[in-house]
Amino acid sequence: MQLNNDFSMDEAENSPLITIIVRTKNRSVLLQEALQSICEQTYPKLEIIVVNDGGDDISEIICPFNQADINIIPLQFSKNLGRAKAANAGLDKAAGKYIAFLDDDDWLEPEHIRQLLELLENPLYAYCIAAYSSVRCIDQETGELIKLFNQPYNPATLKLENYVPIHAVLFHRRVIDSPVGCRFDEAFELFEDWDFWLQLQAYGSFIWNEKVTANYRVISGLSGEGVFSDESRSLKALHALVEKWRHKWSTPEIIEIIAHARLVNRLLEKTESLRFGLAQDKQQLALQLSAANQEIENIKSVLEKTESLRFGLAQDKQQLALQLSAANQELENIKEDKELLLNSLSWRMTKPLRALRGMLTENAKKIFILQQFVWLILIKAYQNKYLQPLIKLIPFNIKHNLKALFIPRIPERSLLKNSNKLKVSIIIPIYNHALHLKECIDSALGQSYDNLEVVLCDDSSTDPEVRKIIHQYVGRPKLNILYSDKNEGISAAQNRLLIASTGDLIAFLDCDDYLADNAIEIALNAWKKNTVYLHTGRINIDETGKEVNRISFEHLPRQDYFLENLDRMFATHLKIIHRDAFAKVGLFDPRFDSAQDYDMLMRIAFRFPTQAFIHIPDKLYFHRLHKKQTTLSRNQKQLADTQLIQKEARVRQGIRNKKFAHFISIIMLSYGKKEQTLEALISLKKTVNIPHEIILFDNGSAPKTVDFIKLHIEGHFDNLKVIYNDTNLGPAVGRREALQYASGDWFIIFDNDEIAEPGWLEELLVRASSDENIGAVCCKVIFPDESLQFSGGEINYLDDELVRLDLYDKGKNAYDLETAQFRECDWCPIGATLFTVNPAEFLHDGYPNVFEDACVSMALKKAGKRLVNSPGSWVWHEHLVYRKNIDMKERYVNDRYNPVKMLISLKSFYKENGLIIKDEYVWRENKLNSLSREEIIGLLSQDEAVKTL
Repeated sequence: MQLNNDFSMDEAENSPLITIIVRTKNRSVLLQEALQSICEQTYPKLEIIVVNDGGDDISEIICPFNQADINIIPLQFSKNLGRAKAANAGLDKAAGKYIAFLDDDDWLEPEHIRQLLELLENPLYAYCIAAYSSVRCIDQETGELIKLFNQPYNPATLKLENYVPIHAVLFHRRVIDSPVGCRFDEAFELFEDWDFWLQLQAYGSFIWNEKVTANYRVISGLSGEGVFSDESRSLKALHALVEKWRHKWSTPEIIEIIAHARLVNRLLEKTESLRFGLAQDKQQLALQLSAANQEIENIKSVLEKTESLRFGLAQDKQQLALQLSAANQELENIKEDKELLLNSLSWRMTKPLRALRGMLTENAKKIFILQQFVWLILIKAYQNKYLQPLIKLIPFNIKHNLKALFIPRIPERSLLKNSNKLKVSIIIPIYNHALHLKECIDSALGQSYDNLEVVLCDDSSTDPEVRKIIHQYVGRPKLNILYSDKNEGISAAQNRLLIASTGDLIAFLDCDDYLADNAIEIALNAWKKNTVYLHTGRINIDETGKEVNRISFEHLPRQDYFLENLDRMFATHLKIIHRDAFAKVGLFDPRFDSAQDYDMLMRIAFRFPTQAFIHIPDKLYFHRLHKKQTTLSRNQKQLADTQLIQKEARVRQGIRNKKFAHFISIIMLSYGKKEQTLEALISLKKTVNIPHEIILFDNGSAPKTVDFIKLHIEGHFDNLKVIYNDTNLGPAVGRREALQYASGDWFIIFDNDEIAEPGWLEELLVRASSDENIGAVCCKVIFPDESLQFSGGEINYLDDELVRLDLYDKGKNAYDLETAQFRECDWCPIGATLFTVNPAEFLHDGYPNVFEDACVSMALKKAGKRLVNSPGSWVWHEHLVYRKNIDMKERYVNDRYNPVKMLISLKSFYKENGLIIKDEYVWRENKLNSLSREEIIGLLSQDEAVKTL
């Protein structure tokens, strides 16, 4: 790797040596870019000292650069020294006449060293001890220019603020060789470079190169310790810097600093005055322009009004004609369905039951109790082996009607209460911190707001004093105590607390912090009907309880909570969040144990509008800062989590703005349910914005259904392709055939009786993108009565070869927070599920009506793929049990619940996986309960030709 220069050999030999010190730790890609920018310098005589501050071995990274005409000296430290010590270690090894610094996340332009050296070697500037260039700040994610450091040198200004990034400077080594040599102050964690410049300034002036020859990379959540650093840390560091230097500055120097500050203030006032004047002029010109534009628009409006009216009337006429045609068609269908229904055996047999149900329609509670009672009787009768011969004689469409009539429906959830009646759950995850725990719990229990509970969980603390303290509170009113057998981390502990809580609102309190005694009351006074997330100001205290500073974020605009918190999280302590928000977006993601609250905020801010957030500046939360606080000791993990959270947030934003890395094929089967098919497609039209296609495969529907599709669906939706098949191929083969027409690289199987809720797709795609090994992601599928159909599938092994296919959270209310957990799934029900590989190769005619989703899931698992759920992806299932007047209902039920076809599917699953599915309906309808295990295996092992149905 050769240096980029045009120096002759003699010039290079007689030129002074320049040492560049590079501090690095575990950022190999960035380090390579930094070293590459040094090797591309047009000045040739360089040595590089790479200070590896406690990171992994970098010998392989620096090896290619060591082969150039450049000397690289690696300094490896097993433990992290910190920024100042690492810099001093480099200075101790430096041999150059001049020295520069470059951190591993920044880079230099090729002329940087040459231009600064020419200034320092110029006799006109012999009084200068250092030269510095202008520096641009670049956003790592967008590549946009954020800030430009291009301020001329002024010694008073440098005492007021640090406007010189560390890699902007080239300085003479005599400042470190003098008896009182300059060194980085190792007591400083921040502003150590500013302190170093003040030391250099005592030896001479700086000279400024106005050209931009260096670049400062700003990485969200990390970079820019001196550019966009934390407010409280900055104040603390500034205090330490002033304390060190104020005794060293003479009275004239202090007067000079004050005079310069006044000058800056006057310039700011003049600038603000000028800005105000320009704004006034701009406003006047805007008013004049607006008036002129309005006149033009008025003229255009007169010209366009007639044409617009004509076009609108034509559109209305066309739409009314479609609606009238559809209504007439529906009326005819209802008449025919009614005649068929009234003449059917099942209708006549269930007449007394309908009459009984009709008597109770005005009392929902009685209906629910009666449904439960009758349902249990029917289930017991169905399971009774002595009644099996009689039950076998009942056609299964009549059984289905009985199921639809008496299956219990969850009563509707109560509406949102008034704010003064809202119950608040204060949840406290506990891990050690025994010294402060009692103060924390007492502050929660001592709240002036009455309608609350406190729920705490000891996440298996290692300090035995924690349990002793907790035991003192056993039996206290409004207190619920949980214990974990092993430490599972903050996300798992908070999720367990959320599930155990009963409040309408959830307030979060860390076990080493405490609340003002009226915190909840003040917060609830500000709560509004549409509020989802409330946050307050806080007081930071040290380990002894002494106040450090106060934080309120009142100066922030808070106009867009998603975009503003994407740059920096400010919606922090005290946080109170509506319970339903967790049900909608999911609980805490275990991946982000050191930044889980940030991830939750970004998901809520994406799903809910800014108007759902409230900030009150009252300092109601006392946040304790520790020297060894978890968020500090795990800074690298927190940084990585923060960057990933921001990346996923931007993916959500991109999907909303019609951008995504994959092209999506949505596969939908049609077999009856024509109106529901239309409703499903409308829901997709409203919620899917990214490039996609929809393949609607009609799987042998009746002519009336096909006519409806041709009249009201085909040609009415963008990106929709309709395929008609003359016969019913069954769900597995039907989907396989539909997938042959798909051109996407990711695939969503979406049933034609499902309705997508806004936000479902963003969460589904983000979940699928979180790990390249994910093969399928299923949604949270909900019935119209808010009871869950599933949030994923679980396989329960009854023995080595007998399994039961269960559904996670089946029957629970959609707002039950147990249903909002992130899960690994054993199998994914195929409706409303995304596949990152084409499932067509796993679908075949051995699954004529059931278990094809279990078949696909097992194949993906064998291929090493993960199956997961997406708790924030809500899809409503308008199942025929909840829907009246469905076309082809009897035909659909006959095919869907045909026990003979189900037995074929059972056989296929056994042959492919060596497992027997224990399904009560399939077993009873096919009389498998009376067979021994050997007889069942013999039956399932029989080779039968399976025809495409």
